[in-house]
Amino acid sequence: MAASGTLLLSSLFAPNAAQLLKPLIRWRKNWDEIDRKRIDNAVRRLNNKRLIELIEKGNQVFIRITVNGKNLVKRFNYDDLELLETKTWDKKWRLIIFDIPEKKKRARNALSEKLKDLGLYPLQESVFIYPFDCRDEIDFICEFLSVSRHVNYCVVESLDKREGDLRKFFDLI
Repeated sequence: MAASGTLLLSSLFAPNAAQLLKPLIRWRKNWDEIDRKRIDNAVRRLNNKRLIELIEKGNQVFIRITVNGKNLVKRFNYDDLELLETKTWDKKWRLIIFDIPEKKKRARNALSEKLKDLGLYPLQESVFIYPFDCRDEIDFICEFLSVSRHVNYCVVESLDKREGDLRKFFDLI
């Protein structure tokens, strides 16, 4: 199931799945060493969102992409990715915080540029904020750039400073 989950996640979020698997294979020479907890969590999240369904046949578990999952695959294209705004704001902020090592400077710069292009506000050099749920899109970008382990997605209910300015920036007043 773990190997299937990896392949599923790669194929679900990237048209060129083989490119996503290269860093994984480079870091992990043995498939048995893959972080199964991370994969299990990802598969569980996709299942809870009804993007996949798990089918048991005998002692094996198979993963099938649902219609919603297929629609999501069509929606995700790195170059054309856009964030959707909901009509009502839940009054929570999404912070994207990253600390990407110098040896991955190109990926770090690409992530910053992509977040700016998507309309996230840069609070600091490696901290961006957005008022609407964008976890799937951020996960996709991080997987595409192979920086997931260096990025944190946080949901915050209030900010000490600059909340008024941010509400104006995102037209939430």
